[in-house]
Amino acid sequence: MAETDSTTFIPNFCSWGPRPLTMDGVFVELLQQHFESANNIEHEELQTRIFSKTASLNNILIEESTVWTPKETQRRPAVIVHQNGWKCIKRGTFDNVSGNTEEGFTRHTKYWRGSHTLFPIAKEGAEAKILAAEVYRYFNYFGPKFRRWFGLMMFELMGVGAPARIEEWDEHWTLPITIAYGWADEWILKPDDPVIATIRLSDIFSIWPQE
Repeated sequence: MAETDSTTFIPNFCSWGPRPLTMDGVFVELLQQHFESANNIEHEELQTRIFSKTASLNNILIEESTVWTPKETQRRPAVIVHQNGWKCIKRGTFDNVSGNTEEGFTRHTKYWRGSHTLFPIAKEGAEAKILAAEVYRYFNYFGPKFRRWFGLMMFELMGVGAPARIEEWDEHWTLPITIAYGWADEWILKPDDPVIATIRLSDIFSIWPQE
């Protein structure tokens, strides 16, 4: 399995941290880069299913779930990227305080954990299993490198689901693959940030009629 080129796609997590749309892009871009060359593909059966921006019926489709059109997967394999729920994890300190800056401002930190599920889809069950193996082995091997590239606390393959038929088409199969990731969200509040400093309780209470 060929090594992925880190210079071609590194999202800007430095200032903003992960965002739902950004993480969608991470998985879509990594999968597209992996499948765009037969030299990257470990399983010989898939080396003719390379990804191309000008897709034909023989090319693999790699798409995010909210823009995916099911009819595009009628005759060719696909990997569909779907975001799961995200959970915030409190640090255990009041107001998530994690220290102070040199200027005397309070620093806050909250941990987050999220996951995406990748759905390798193929018309034949055997091809779906081979495609799933290609995908999960790729993320299992390179997960530590991806974690460092994107400045995350965790980026790890969590598991592969059992083969299942897709409800919309009885003849298509999938094996869901879940990747979990974690990060720290850090921020600083200054005394003059932002409009809260000008809000008065009397103004808020005046919105509702008095009983």
